[in-house]
Amino acid sequence: MGVPIRWLRDYVDLPEGAEELAERLPMLGLGVEGISGHGDDAVLDLEIAYNRPDLLGLIGIAHEIAAWGRRGIRIPDGEPRWSEAAGLPPIPVEIEDPALCPRYIACLLTGVTVGASPPAIASRLEAAGVRPINSVVDATNYVMLEWGQPLHAFDYDTLAGGRVVVRRAGVGESLVTLDGVERLLEPSMLVIADADRPVALAGIMGGLRTEIRPDTRAVLLEAAAFSPASVRRTSRKLGLRTDASARFERGMDPEGVARAAHRAVSLIAELCGAQTVGPRTDAYPHPTSRQPIAMRPDRARRLLGVEIPAGEAVEILSRLGVDSRMEDGRIYATPPVGRRDLEREEDLIEEVARHFGYERIPEAMPHELTNQGRRPPRLEAESAARDALIRLGLVEAVTVSLTGGQLLERLGLTAEDPWRSVVPIANPLAAEHTHLRPALLPGLLEAVRLNIARRRKAVHFFEIGRIFRHEGTRIAERRSLAVVMWGDYLIGFWQGGVPRESALANLTGVLEGLVDEMKAGAVVVEPGGPAWLHPARSGTVRVGEAEMGAMGELHPAVAARFEIPGRAYVAELDLDLLLERALLQPQFSGLPRYPAVHRDVAIVAPRTLPHAVVREALREAAGPLLESAELFDAYSGPPLEPGSRNLAYALSFRAQDRTLTGDEVDRLMAAIYASLPARLPVSIRG
Repeated sequence: MGVPIRWLRDYVDLPEGAEELAERLPMLGLGVEGISGHGDDAVLDLEIAYNRPDLLGLIGIAHEIAAWGRRGIRIPDGEPRWSEAAGLPPIPVEIEDPALCPRYIACLLTGVTVGASPPAIASRLEAAGVRPINSVVDATNYVMLEWGQPLHAFDYDTLAGGRVVVRRAGVGESLVTLDGVERLLEPSMLVIADADRPVALAGIMGGLRTEIRPDTRAVLLEAAAFSPASVRRTSRKLGLRTDASARFERGMDPEGVARAAHRAVSLIAELCGAQTVGPRTDAYPHPTSRQPIAMRPDRARRLLGVEIPAGEAVEILSRLGVDSRMEDGRIYATPPVGRRDLEREEDLIEEVARHFGYERIPEAMPHELTNQGRRPPRLEAESAARDALIRLGLVEAVTVSLTGGQLLERLGLTAEDPWRSVVPIANPLAAEHTHLRPALLPGLLEAVRLNIARRRKAVHFFEIGRIFRHEGTRIAERRSLAVVMWGDYLIGFWQGGVPRESALANLTGVLEGLVDEMKAGAVVVEPGGPAWLHPARSGTVRVGEAEMGAMGELHPAVAARFEIPGRAYVAELDLDLLLERALLQPQFSGLPRYPAVHRDVAIVAPRTLPHAVVREALREAAGPLLESAELFDAYSGPPLEPGSRNLAYALSFRAQDRTLTGDEVDRLMAAIYASLPARLPVSIRG
């Protein structure tokens, strides 16, 4: 931004030379990219921080210099002499979306004579890098450079219906802008329209049809605040960037619109000899309020490493135009109009530090008492689950959180399956990424397919990630865990394990091992599962009373659609529910002092009776001396009756205060032989 020194002197007394000012401005947060000219004819080329739109005007820069040098500031008189014509109604202004245009002021000036601007005005504009056009347009550019607020002037007689409508563009609408280019508009673009059609791109450029011409006699002056995002989006789509759009993209304070409008009206009336100034319309549907921000002097000392007296801090803020007061040991500061960057305590501390002087802050490391950082408990639990699954022989996979309809259709979901409650993406970038994933398993199966295609002999994956589903009117986001096991699974220790094909028992063991390490309870698998699982080799997973998800063999038809040969065993669990039950506090116990006694038991049970139910009955029958009951074999076939299976358990008994005798263990086994058939439809093999 070019800042002419001679023009800047209108508002504040400057140091003797531009060089001295250029040396100080970086300490105030204003970057100086260069100086052209000498003395009062010098022009500073400044780099303005993105969050300081108030510095895009000379008066904002003058405020900073005045606060630094403890100088007064001269604000030009901006209140025009209104002379509203009798019987002329206010200009109708309609704002269809106040979020895109929070304020719009329209002022009418009649009896205007358009001509060339005086040399004093034209030379200042040229020094700032703006080409003079005519007295009306030059007045709006002059005020924009002065206050940082863009304005626009319309030829009022060319506005259909004499009204202003701030709205989105309609489908198929176009506008010939001031540069003579016809631009096709989109419904996402905000425009200024009259009663019939668009006449300007809001915050960017006006239309050629309503431009100010030598024969213009009535001028409608626009001063408004537009949504920065809306202006930025339209500017990028059209490839059109102007001085106005560069300012609106940073955010204009709606409270500062009126002062710029009044200053521009006064200047146009002075330069163009307007006979009537008025009426004016101020459309401001939702006026903003400024709340005081509390600043703690002790907090400032801790952040800056230097003690700044509270009185001096109040004085600095006051010089910057911030309404400040001390109360209960705190400084309460209300930001002035235009300073939208002052939002929190740290912003005030930065302002005080800049004008206190960075060079006065000592170069020393701060001394603070700190605590060792740690992750939130939920992330600690998630990390523990990940480590447990890796120790159980799985490899973590990370897939894309986006999915498409074709991938989900391969699962053969039923109409009522909750995985069909997908969340669509408004602007997908690829045909296969049109929705947020409702589950991890489809993406994980696709990863398995790719690994098999690359001739991997075994794929044992797990993934922990977020899933998204519609639940009524809201979108639910939860963490999920998916497991896929296909191919050889190493049984035994690393010294010489025997590879065998994965089985359902391996998947069950992984889930039981995970839940056991998380100390979340006992896993129970109840028969029956969703349609994407094998109807006879699947189940619903419960931990305690909570239903966690489903596991089992992947349905052969689903496996074929994913090009997975043979049998694959899969599971998907609600990880949030599991982590809620997890107990990760370390619990230590001493090594056992007495040996364990081992016995085996073979139980013939119906195939429909879950193994977890049998094991729980074993624990209850044996009592507290039973240390573990591990299933090591399951057999079905002759000579067993159809629908039956043999479950073989390895039992370990141990007492903490003595060595168990053979007679004691025999009595425990007898209790099991007597109790189990009474509790369950099973028999004990001899």
